[in-house]
Amino acid sequence: MDQTTSKVKSMYEQYPYPSGDPTIRPGFDIRLLLSYVANQRTSDKPLQVLDAGCGRGPGVIGAASLQPDVMFTAIDINSVGLAEASANAKARGLTNINFVQADLMTLEGLEVPEGGFDVIYSSGVLHHLADPQIGLNNLTKILAPHGVISLMLYGSFGRQALYRLIEGIDILSPKDDPIESRIPMGRLLAKAAEETVFKDNYWKNTYRNPDVEFVDTCLNVNEVSYDVTSLWQLIEQANMKFLRWVEPDVWSVEKRFDDPELLEKLQGLSDVEQYQIIERLFEVPKLDFIICGADNFAKPKLTEAEVDSSIFAVNPETSFSIEKRNQNQSQRIESVSYKVRHRESQNVTDPILAQLVLLLAEQTTCFSGADLVNVLAQSSVDREIAIEVIFDLLDEEVIFIP
Repeated sequence: MDQTTSKVKSMYEQYPYPSGDPTIRPGFDIRLLLSYVANQRTSDKPLQVLDAGCGRGPGVIGAASLQPDVMFTAIDINSVGLAEASANAKARGLTNINFVQADLMTLEGLEVPEGGFDVIYSSGVLHHLADPQIGLNNLTKILAPHGVISLMLYGSFGRQALYRLIEGIDILSPKDDPIESRIPMGRLLAKAAEETVFKDNYWKNTYRNPDVEFVDTCLNVNEVSYDVTSLWQLIEQANMKFLRWVEPDVWSVEKRFDDPELLEKLQGLSDVEQYQIIERLFEVPKLDFIICGADNFAKPKLTEAEVDSSIFAVNPETSFSIEKRNQNQSQRIESVSYKVRHRESQNVTDPILAQLVLLLAEQTTCFSGADLVNVLAQSSVDREIAIEVIFDLLDEEVIFIP
C-alpha cells in the first residue's frame, strides 16, 4: 500500500465515512443505468455490481434493499467502515452484498465475476487516491463490455469557497497536527465563514456537520478536484466515453439561461464549451456522471415506428404526488404532479398527460408503448397526440426503456 493510501485509510478508519443511515441515491438503479447504452448484456445470470469505495455502506445497502435480484460487491480500504456496513447488512437480512477490503490502486483481493461487472458505482472516492487515473483505469479493466460506470468526483469551480476555508484552516492549524486537535479551530473558522465565503451558498452550515463529515470535507488528508477540461482528459486517458450527467438539467443551457440572444449564442457552442460556461457561472461542487467503454455508445433515440413494440418502465427515480378531496360518496382529484430526482416538482395541467401520470403512479411492472397508446385511445386521444405525450415522458425521464 502506498504512503498516500495508508494516510487516507488511517483517516477514514478514525472517522468512518459517511455518517447517516442507508439511503437511496440517484444514479444507483442498475437497470436504469444499463438503459443508457446501446450494447446490451446477453447473459441471463444475475446482474453483478461493484460499489468501489462503499465506506460505511449506506448507498450500497439502500440499493441492495430495493434490488434483491442484483448481486453487489462492496469494497473499501476502511476496515472499520466495512465491518459496520457488513453488520448493518446482516441485521437487515441482506444476502446480495459481499463486502471485501481492497485498494482501488491495485484491486488486490477483489474477485471479478466472469465477463466483468455490469455496473461499477463509485461516489466521492477516486479523487482521494494517490493517482485517480490509475484507479479509474483499474475499474475500466474489470467492467463488462456492455457495462457502465457511475462516478462522482469533486468539481473544482464549485468548491472554490470551500478551498479558501481549507487554506485558512491549514494556516491556523497545520496539517501535521493530529486531526482531532484540528477540528475545534476548524469549526470556529467555518462558523466565521458563514458571513463571508459561505454566505448563502452550498457550504452554509458546514461548521455544524458531524465530525465524520467535517473531517472528510475540511480536513481530508488527500484530495484533488476536476473542472470539465481535466475531467474529459481523465475519461479519455482511461479509454472511456462520456455518456451523460446523472442530472442533465444541471448542465443544460436551456434550463440555466432564458435570455433568447444569449441562449442562441450558447447553443452554437460544443457541449463541452457549454459545460465549461455553466461550471464557471453556477456552483456545482460535485460532478456526477456516467461513462462507458470506447466500443459502446449511447442508446439511440426512440423513433415513432418503434413506440408500439417498445417495452417501458417507470423511472425508479421518479416520485408522484396525487392530491384528492373526499366528497359525498366520491373523490375528486385536485392535483397531479411528479418529480424526477432532485428537480423541482412538475404540476401536470394537461388532461391527457395527467391521465397517463395517474396510470404510471400505480404501475409496478413493465408495459408496452401499444398499451399506453390504447389507454389514451379509449379516451378518444389521437395516436399522433399519444405518441407525442409518450416522447414527452421519455424526455422528462418519467419513463425509460430497460
